[in-house]
Amino acid sequence: METIEKIIEIEWEMFQRTNNIGGRASCQDDHETFYIMRRSQYENWSLPMIRCYYDFLCHCEASGRNLVTEKYGRMMQYTDLHYYNKHVAPYMPAVPQANYRIINRIMPVLIEWEQQFAAAYPKLAGQGRPITSEGDASGFTSMETYARGEFETYPAELLQLYADHVEALKAEGKSLSMMIQDTMVKLYGYKSIDEAEASL
Repeated sequence: METIEKIIEIEWEMFQRTNNIGGRASCQDDHETFYIMRRSQYENWSLPMIRCYYDFLCHCEASGRNLVTEKYGRMMQYTDLHYYNKHVAPYMPAVPQANYRIINRIMPVLIEWEQQFAAAYPKLAGQGRPITSEGDASGFTSMETYARGEFETYPAELLQLYADHVEALKAEGKSLSMMIQDTMVKLYGYKSIDEAEASL
């Protein structure tokens, strides 16, 4: 979908303008991985989610907001609260309390799906982030912390669409984690998740 391509292009440019504490990160030179990771997410969003996010992203780009920088900044409130409060928080737009309530509806389902995926495909799961915030201590940002940081950059309308999407998938017995992984392994050239797992 053309809109997804445009979203990833804008995010990549924002990523290029994101300053890392220790200097430029190696992942900022890895367009292929960035593209696959982001494409895997958006391929499994609903059309209203994609349209809402694209409109919001374009508005932020036009007004000078860098959502990628904000996302990484917001993660620091979970991984280094002292630094966040002193150096990052003053520059962050306020997040409405209503947004946190929606995020707290989404997160338990995402964590459950990630844990189910890890149980079924331990080798593939082992290639990714720790699932819960307890894993932040390992030196790698967990899926939970990463997701919360990203969700906190979203407008309420998108968060509500995301929650609706997650709840609809759960009611159908589907897993967004499984859907994203299926898309991801195919973008890497595998025929299935099982084939990717067997290759490790």
